[in-house]
Amino acid sequence: MVDRVVGQLSLADGLARSDTTQLDQIATVIDWMPIRALLGQRSGPGKGNTSYPAETLLRCLFLGVWNNLSDPALEMQLRDRLSFRRFAGFSLSDRTPDHSTLWRFREELKRDGLIDRVFEEITRQFEQKGLIVKQGTLIDASFMQAAARPPAKPKKGEETSARPSADPDARWGRKGKKTVFGYKVHNGVDEAHTLIRRMHFTDASITDTEPADRLICGDEAAAYGDQAYYTHARHARLKQAGIKDRLMHRPNKHHPLTPRQKQHNRLISKVRAAVERPFAVFKQRYGMRRLRFFNLATNRTQCLLAGCGYNLQRAAAVLFPVRKPA
Repeated sequence: MVDRVVGQLSLADGLARSDTTQLDQIATVIDWMPIRALLGQRSGPGKGNTSYPAETLLRCLFLGVWNNLSDPALEMQLRDRLSFRRFAGFSLSDRTPDHSTLWRFREELKRDGLIDRVFEEITRQFEQKGLIVKQGTLIDASFMQAAARPPAKPKKGEETSARPSADPDARWGRKGKKTVFGYKVHNGVDEAHTLIRRMHFTDASITDTEPADRLICGDEAAAYGDQAYYTHARHARLKQAGIKDRLMHRPNKHHPLTPRQKQHNRLISKVRAAVERPFAVFKQRYGMRRLRFFNLATNRTQCLLAGCGYNLQRAAAVLFPVRKPA
């Protein structure tokens, strides 16, 4: 049995068509056919077992990310908003998916690394278009609060697991004076247009430097990061790979920074500051200061969806710049 057919337009659809929106622009920044191929067919054998096409549901989940919508809220908006229906591929007469269908599809993306392959395909296409320039990768990490209420902080010497929570995967993490119960998103961002090339998702207890090498692609001219990422071993690996080390130097009580190192750090800081853009979008526009789900795997899937969604929006902003009035 094939997936159900959606998007067969009628005269009413033509009359309801409006001016080009940002969603229409986003729909053109990639070729969706390879995405459709890697997602595959969702319907099983037998009559009456048709399902919504995977590409259609993926577009629906992007709409949910971009508009900070829960699955029930997204279900309602898909019924009512013409721009949403058009982006997802629904005609005025098509039935749209309910929240349980959206939930199940997110679970499908979680299995077998499917969401990872979607993310990789989108970034591959942006490389081909020249939107990823590879002159430098900016690396950083940011806390995201767990959906669950934080348990009491463990006492010194006490295992974290001794303090139960509704989210068994979330952990306490600390960076400077900031303490958060939840998770951490680690990004490797292309310097030219701040497109995300690499993403890694951990609980909040993992230090920034542990997954840092996974954020460096190996084909960039330079790697930029704050003092948390600098180690002599990483410096040696970058040098061996022919990648310029633009990690900020870290002082210690025996070796304070020299004036030259301080100037080096100031120059790097100006460049690496752009890595904050995706995190700001995640938290301020996508509502991800606090995550929605109660385990690492589903929260990771949602963050990778957000990474794909951010890259699509960012690419559209680069390819279709808003012209300021003269």
